[in-house]
Amino acid sequence: MTTSTLQDRVKLALQISGKSKTDLWKGCGVSSGTVTTWVKGPNQTISGVNLMNAAKILGVNPNWLATGCGEISASSPPNSIEPPLLSINTPKLDLPLSIDGIKLNAKWAEKVLPKNHSALNLRITPVSDNAMEPTLKQGDVLLVDCSINSYTEDGIYIIESKAGRFIKRIHKNLDGTLTIKSDNPAHPQETFSNIQDSGLNIIGKALFSWLEKVIK
Repeated sequence: MTTSTLQDRVKLALQISGKSKTDLWKGCGVSSGTVTTWVKGPNQTISGVNLMNAAKILGVNPNWLATGCGEISASSPPNSIEPPLLSINTPKLDLPLSIDGIKLNAKWAEKVLPKNHSALNLRITPVSDNAMEPTLKQGDVLLVDCSINSYTEDGIYIIESKAGRFIKRIHKNLDGTLTIKSDNPAHPQETFSNIQDSGLNIIGKALFSWLEKVIK
């Protein structure tokens, strides 16, 4: 079987791995129609999150799956090019954006980000006020896991209320209550026995920030 097109490579990888198209679309979190285009569309391409997920499910080298270059095995040669882990173009969070997207290298993400965070759940959003100074400044960019919708541990969360969406720190007290506060002492803090009962919703947890810096 030739491997000059994505169609050829996906068919071969399915055959070698013993996986079905259903395994592939369910595992990648895409529609069955998307996988059908990969299998039947000779001019199709695959990249970003879909590439990394498909390669993992099929047990093949992502570089080979995307381009046909390199070894088919998932154990890529040391000098092979590793595609980005994720490419985010449409943020899920309703906060003003100053950038359209970001790409993260898989090795960097594995080293820097906390474990057990799926790339499919990550979104980017800028800090829009001074409530978290000096930790976060207005204009800094946050990487947020939107699958975390409840308190898991002390940290910085995106919280939604009737007044809007805010970036706040949540701290668990000795009596089990949770204090929602800003790092900027000019902003008041509030303590709740149960966040959901208070009318607040957690819509994500901040994992990483890129700090704003003026270059001269």
